[in-house]
Amino acid sequence: PSGRYECFVPFLAHDAVHPSAVGHAIAKDLIVHALASAERRSCKEKGSATMVQRDAMPLTTFVAEDVRQLEVRSQYLIVRDVARIFLRWDKLVPMSGSSGGSSSGTVGFELYADDELKQRPGWIATNPLGKSTITFSIELPYEKEGYAVYLAILRSYKDMGTFRAEVRDYGDDSNKEKPPKKITTKDIDGLWASPISVWSDVQVTGDDDPGCTGYCEVTVITNPKVNGRDGNKVKCKF
Repeated sequence: PSGRYECFVPFLAHDAVHPSAVGHAIAKDLIVHALASAERRSCKEKGSATMVQRDAMPLTTFVAEDVRQLEVRSQYLIVRDVARIFLRWDKLVPMSGSSGGSSSGTVGFELYADDELKQRPGWIATNPLGKSTITFSIELPYEKEGYAVYLAILRSYKDMGTFRAEVRDYGDDSNKEKPPKKITTKDIDGLWASPISVWSDVQVTGDDDPGCTGYCEVTVITNPKVNGRDGNKVKCKF
């Protein structure tokens, strides 16, 4: 919070964001406990079958405020990444060409690792004039209630730029050559005050507003460099 100094206990964390071995063990125990408790609260034994209490909130309001919000965030999950993290790897590959009358090509973004160890690749744009664009498609089963769309970006304390994320919802892929039935936009800033550089998940579409109901396209459009900043970098991971 503003006005407070960062603080960390050495035996729990090496710095403000990286847990030690003890810290990781504590986090693991807390996660296992949370999952086990959620399952116990959501399920009850009835004979040999397990009946799920559909209207029960299995997790705290820190995760979701109500059952509907929990369903939107958890009923289907797809993760596309620039590097292999899980056994299954759905590569984050940008679209080419156009859909619905809007250009979907990649302009000004390149895939590479810009850290010293070359271990953190991402789709990166640095043009100080902005107007770099990149578009990714999301192909999910049609769901009237919609899906929550997140974009992982690098947030850092220097050289970062601003951009607009746009989600165009077509419903299903049979409509992708038509104009989108809904467009959701969000303005995002990659700069923050904390003296660290980490990936940050930004929710673009809301839980109560179906901004992506199946097939949708996500476009990142960079803005011109903000006056007073040394750079205009925008870096996307998934």
